[in-house]
Amino acid sequence: MRSVIVHLIETTEAEVSAFLETRYPTQAGPPWVALSNNEQCLYINFYTHLLEEAGPDELSELERRLGLMPSISVIADISGRHSGDLEVEAFITVMLTKFSGVAGDDYTARFWTLDEIISAGDVQNGQRFFDYRWRSRLH
Repeated sequence: MRSVIVHLIETTEAEVSAFLETRYPTQAGPPWVALSNNEQCLYINFYTHLLEEAGPDELSELERRLGLMPSISVIADISGRHSGDLEVEAFITVMLTKFSGVAGDDYTARFWTLDEIISAGDVQNGQRFFDYRWRSRLH
């Protein structure tokens, strides 16, 4: 399963939960569900494994990008039945517009601001945010 994570600062789990309840009301979360053509596409939940799963370099980079460690992290797992492109873009945009933070994905080794994600010219090693098709373009 593919995933994207938003790391947020200066907010609480209660604030994020209340926001997600209004944004994704089809299923009381967590997990919250984003639909694509009336089918489940994104499964959204709080990400509580950051300190256990991230290495020291990743944590240092996250703190550098945010100015402090995140208050809350939220993960969206993308169903294999959908590309998830539009749903991920909508999720990331709404989260990083409402809250301060950065996002990460399974495909690039960096944390992205909303401006970097929506900028068509911003790439890392030839990849854009959530660029799961990148390897297939190399061949």
